[in-house]
Amino acid sequence: MAATESAITFDVKDCKVSAVNADASGSATTYQTSVDVPGITEVSLEPNFITNELKGDGGVVLAKKGKIDRLNFSCTYGELSLKVLEVLLGQTVTEDSSGGSSAETALLAMDDSSLPYFRVQFLIDDLQTSGDALAEVIVTLNKCQLTGGSLVSGSTDSFNQPNFTAEAIKPAGTPVRFGDIKFLETATGLA
Repeated sequence: MAATESAITFDVKDCKVSAVNADASGSATTYQTSVDVPGITEVSLEPNFITNELKGDGGVVLAKKGKIDRLNFSCTYGELSLKVLEVLLGQTVTEDSSGGSSAETALLAMDDSSLPYFRVQFLIDDLQTSGDALAEVIVTLNKCQLTGGSLVSGSTDSFNQPNFTAEAIKPAGTPVRFGDIKFLETATGLA
């Protein structure tokens, strides 16, 4: 039976990020253990296009080419997470008791290190389809890098939601594609 090729989606259920371990040409791209992005509330995936026209004969368009250069991803989530920031920034969370008290505190020291690559996955499981029933849609972006966002925010009398933006590029390893969108008839969840 062929999978349904369209669905009305509602809500985003889950989102995970995982640091890229290895990404070498001719080998499978590998990742560290996935980290949950807690309280995911919004995701967006937009292609970035490169287009060009060949003009001649007095301005007549003779040919036009276009391709997807990269994918732009953004998300907003509900809980500040040092583990998520650790993946996005490539920094390590450590225990810090330098304040003189006996209580230890988690510390994410940020410096000017190069930004790491990571994978993003998100899940939508509230679907309406015609014909074959779908259980979920899973979007995977194989190799991303942070491009912006409000990693920590705060305001009076309001819940504050961290957010980040990233660009997905093709990995050097396999699979050599930006990512994929899977329509699944059986629920698997995110790995």
